Formats: sequence, C-alpha cells, structure tokens
Amino acid sequence: MTLPESSEEQASEDYDEEGPGINGDLASWLYVLGGIPMMALFFVVMFGLIGSCDAQNIMLYG
Repeated sequence: MTLPESSEEQASEDYDEEGPGINGDLASWLYVLGGIPMMALFFVVMFGLIGSCDAQNIMLYG
C-alpha cells in the first residue's frame, strides 16, 4: 500500500530545472518575422506622412 504524496513532493517532481521550453508554433514565428517589422514600417510611414504634411502646413482633420 502506497502513501499519498504530499503537495511539496509532487511539486518538486513536476519542477523542470531547465525552465520553460521554446514555443515554436506558427503564430509565434509569424508575429516575430512579420508583425514586428510591419509595426515599425507603419510608424515610419505614419510619422513621415505627418512630418511632410506639417512641413507644407496641411491641416489633417480628425
């Protein structure tokens, strides 16, 4: 007959000393390779448009 394990013993068995693994699913890679550069491009274009309109004294309503 075996004794039930305490919660401390069970937690120590479940602990992984190497830390969490790498989550290499498709959504993660698409976000890193596509989403981050697209956000940078968006901000460059947006601030470039705002700067050029400001230089020509064009009022953007909104």
